[in-house]
Amino acid sequence: MNNSVQQLLAKIDAALNEQARSRHFLLGLSGGLDSVVLLHAMTRLRERSGGSLQLRALHINHQLQEQSATWAEGCANLCESLAVEFRSVEVTINASAGIENAARQARYGEFESALRENEELLLAHHRDDQMETLLLRLIRGSGSRGLCGIPASRELGGGQGRELESEPGSEQSREQGSDKSRDKGRSRLVRPLLEIDREELLVYAEAEKLSWVEDSSNEDESFDRNYCRHTLLPLIEARWPGYRESWSKSAVLARESEALLQELAAMDLADIATASRSVVSRDKLLALSATRRRNVLRFWLAGLGVEELGWHQLHQLSDEVIPSSTASVLIGGCQLHCFRETLHALSATALEIDVVSKDLSGLSPLLTITSEVALSNNGSLGFTEALGEGVAMDNLGAMTIRYRQGGEACRLLGRPNKSLKKILQEVEMQPWLRSRIPLLYSGDELAYIPGIGVSEAWAAKDGEAGCLIDWQQPDLALCP
Repeated sequence: MNNSVQQLLAKIDAALNEQARSRHFLLGLSGGLDSVVLLHAMTRLRERSGGSLQLRALHINHQLQEQSATWAEGCANLCESLAVEFRSVEVTINASAGIENAARQARYGEFESALRENEELLLAHHRDDQMETLLLRLIRGSGSRGLCGIPASRELGGGQGRELESEPGSEQSREQGSDKSRDKGRSRLVRPLLEIDREELLVYAEAEKLSWVEDSSNEDESFDRNYCRHTLLPLIEARWPGYRESWSKSAVLARESEALLQELAAMDLADIATASRSVVSRDKLLALSATRRRNVLRFWLAGLGVEELGWHQLHQLSDEVIPSSTASVLIGGCQLHCFRETLHALSATALEIDVVSKDLSGLSPLLTITSEVALSNNGSLGFTEALGEGVAMDNLGAMTIRYRQGGEACRLLGRPNKSLKKILQEVEMQPWLRSRIPLLYSGDELAYIPGIGVSEAWAAKDGEAGCLIDWQQPDLALCP
């Protein structure tokens, strides 16, 4: 075994010792140079392990090239020759959101579903891939998080609520700077070649007389990554041969900066937090500098699983929405609402669900049996019998539940006639609940506003059987 082969094996073994927690691996095998070298090297390490290292390979056939079936067959033959358990999966790509992004999502979905307990995913991204990623992210205006580059290892299935990582070939990818996960309960991804240049992989492959496939689409410079790979980076290397080491150092510094930002965000979040994860103090947010406010907002929303905010979205939220005590903005599946001294993150999906009127006919005789009536997508009403309070029991059975249309008014017991809008403002009901509050009508007259009061005309008299009604509000928070 020549020296270059020994050196590469030593580097991979050292990377696995640092990054991996188990010795059971599922390797993503495309059939290209990188994954073929990693597979072969792993079988060499398996021989040295005395049986402690276990290895399987999974090939994802995206069915996007005419040669796809041939590539899958080649991967199967290679694994058979190396005594590696092999499986190939075909996926169908929906290109409506971009072929590369859709292919990546399908690929990772198959990887995650294929992983066994205590098994980690191996991918063959190398340092040249890292250089392409850093250049692309710099061109796109990434901050410290993006300039961390591709992580050497990370959790699968979310890490802070979602995947935000780019990889070679993913033009639609997003930023990720997460470091080695501390959550031992999750499946993980490990990239043991990330500090190794492609040239080293080529030397190994030639020394071991390996065969691999070349994807013709990798030559298409209409894709940004291919243009960086074939045109820009060779020019940079010709002038600055040591740029890989310099850029790798910059990525390390960016990771350190991002780690400090995350620590600061965690401290700031603890300061602005309330009893609900989905609600933070607006006043305390405004007391922070604009930079810290944006930093903690990004951290808070990531923890709730909200999609990554772009530059303009984050600045709009920080500088325009939050200073207003009544503003709101929709971000992905999250509706952010300012209300007085707080900022609420609500589920946009839950808010969009229609509420439906309900007939209370025949309810009053059942009050001895039931004290709650479920509302369609809108929580429930709680009923409590009371003597001389609330709505007269004899009137209850003729009532129906309706929702705001605009222009409603009511003379509550002991109060002057007022518009419903004014009544809800006076009790400081949150704006997003005002269209959802169930209103009890008798004919066309608003007779009862649950939790607030009863119309004078329908109130129970002294000594008369009555009923108090409260609204158990639906949980609209993004993360209860």
